[in-house]
Formats: sequence, C-alpha cells, structure tokens
Amino acid sequence: MKRLIYLIPLLAMLAACSGIERSEEATADVTAAQIEGREEARKFLNRPWKDTLELQRQLMESRAKKSVYEMKNQPAHAAAYDSAFVSTLRTVRPELAKELEGSK
Repeated sequence: MKRLIYLIPLLAMLAACSGIERSEEATADVTAAQIEGREEARKFLNRPWKDTLELQRQLMESRAKKSVYEMKNQPAHAAAYDSAFVSTLRTVRPELAKELEGSK
C-alpha cells in the first residue's frame, strides 16, 4: 500500500512531462513551418520574373508546400507558413505582396 502512495505521484509527474514534450514538439513544428514560409518567400524577393506565367508557377509551388500542412490537418502549421510567407514579402517587397495577394 505504501508503494502505491509513492507510485501515483510518480505516474502523474511522468504524464505531465510527456505533455510538456508534446507541447515543445508542436511549437518546434510550427516554427519549422514559419521558416519554410520565409524561405519560400525569399524565392520571390530578388528574382526578375520574365512573365506572369513564371510567377504564377512559382506561386503554385509555394501554395503546394502550404497545402501539405492542410492535408495533414495541421491548420496552425498552415497558418504559420502563410503568415511568415506574406509578412516576409510585405516587409521586403510590398508591391509584390499586393500583386500576389490580388492573384489569390
């Protein structure tokens, strides 16, 4: 009986620690989605676009990367990707951000 008294708090602590690990992992995954969004946005920043079709093709590739998160039912990850993508464009090339937002 005495062992059971010590075992219950120990199990509770272990369960709490595993919840913290999952939370940290989720935060790291969202951060990775933000980084990916920024990296995709960088492809648009300094590149001279020959024509609108080329720009649209690159935009579709970037949207496909976001859709991976949506297909995995990870809306927070998709939102983090999209937010980082758009904010990077708005910060560096606001005129391009306006053009891309208009093409959605």
